Parts: sequence; C-alpha cells; structure tokens
Amino acid sequence: MNRLYLILVFLISLNLSAQDNRTAILGKVLNQSNPVENVHIINKTSNKGTISNKNGAFKITVKENDTLQFSDIQFKTKTIIITKKDLQTGSIKVNLYNKTNELQEVVVVKRKNIAEGLGLPNAGKKPLNKLERNLNAYSQASLPIVILATLLGQQGGLDDIYNIISGNRKRDRKLKSLIDQEKQNETDRVNVQLIRTHFKEDFFIYTVKIPGKYIDDYISYCLPKEIVFLYERDRFLEVMDIFIQNRENYLTLRNKPIE
Repeated sequence: MNRLYLILVFLISLNLSAQDNRTAILGKVLNQSNPVENVHIINKTSNKGTISNKNGAFKITVKENDTLQFSDIQFKTKTIIITKKDLQTGSIKVNLYNKTNELQEVVVVKRKNIAEGLGLPNAGKKPLNKLERNLNAYSQASLPIVILATLLGQQGGLDDIYNIISGNRKRDRKLKSLIDQEKQNETDRVNVQLIRTHFKEDFFIYTVKIPGKYIDDYISYCLPKEIVFLYERDRFLEVMDIFIQNRENYLTLRNKPIE
C-alpha cells in the first residue's frame, strides 16, 4: 500500500508539472437556468476537453488566460477566457443561448431521425448511455502500460490509473456484461416462444420425443446451432432436422434415459 501511495504521489507531481501548473476547476453549463447535458468543453490552449453531465456539471484543468470553448448542436458556441478570479473561486458558470435561424421558406419533411436530415457524422447511431460513455473513456490498457504512458507524458494519466486501481473500470465492464447478457437472454426467450409456437408441442413430444417440461430448455440448447437464422428464412425442414439430430446428446447431458 505504501509503495502504491509513493507511486501515486510521484505521478501527481509529474502530472502537475506536465500541465504547466494547471489546476482543476468545476463548472456548470446552463440554458435559461436549466442544466445542459452533453455539451463539449474544449480547453483550446491545452487541447484537452470534457463533457457536461446530466446536471450540466463538468470538471477541467485550466490556468489563467486559457481559452475554453463550449459547443452543442442546439446552442450557439461560446468562448470564455479563464481569469484569476475564476481560479480563486475554483468554479465557473456558463450560460448558452439557443440557435436561431431565419429562413425565407420552410419545407417540412417528416424524418425518423433529425440528425440524419442534418447530415451529422453520427446520424443514425443510438446515443450512448452513461455507462457506455464511461467505458469509452476508460483506457483499455493494463495498469503497467498506463503508468508507463503517464510517465512518458502521453494521453491518459492519473484518471486512467485511478479508474483501474479503484475498480471503476472493472465494475463498469462487469455491469455492461450483465446488461448485455440480460438483453441476450430476453432475445433468446422470445425466440424460444416463437419457435415452440410454430412447431407445436406435438412435434417435440411425439416426433423429437422430448418430455413436455423440457421443450423450452431443449429449444434453448439448440439456439447456438443457427436455428433462429434458419427459422427466420422459412427453412423449417432444416430446423426440424437439427432438433431431431441433437435429441440424444441433449438427453445424455440431462442424464435422462433414451426411449
């Protein structure tokens, strides 16, 4: 523990030196007293940035006379210069104003996605949730590599080290895995019911000879064998053949005698 503490103290001093005595300040982005989420804040002087959270809050390292730029598709881009007073208070508050466009003629076209209509780079992509944004922000390298990168002054630094040591990255990875697994489980449950309804219980009980209480479990067992792919393309005979051919292996795994 002492060794880790000494490493972190050394890296902190190194990081502060590399940042030319920049200090972290807190800020909040507002629009008519309402917090604004997902505003991009760029320190144009140090070329580093961050994004405001759902409360409009953000944290960024600055020094006097640094230029901060605030941009969002819905609001006018705003630029401010960090003053000595900002550094003394340790916080800033920025108000953004809605964009207004004057058009001679308005043509209304119904679109499913406004971003697609505007031709934006991420048009059509589902917005990331908080967990996905966290995972994208984490360095995917191992702790020794992250420490080495920090010592060499590369992008990342103490935040990456903290997220690894504190377990934030591991926790969010596990949470993402659990969420993805639950989504897959729900998809599998839907597919099992669709396939069971289509082929009827009599097929499984009398043709495949699977006990009725195991039908759902048996269909789940066969899902990795591409039966969903075949079912969606109306290749039902191939699906039936897969069910018949895999019966013995399934019952053996279940330790059930084959009749």
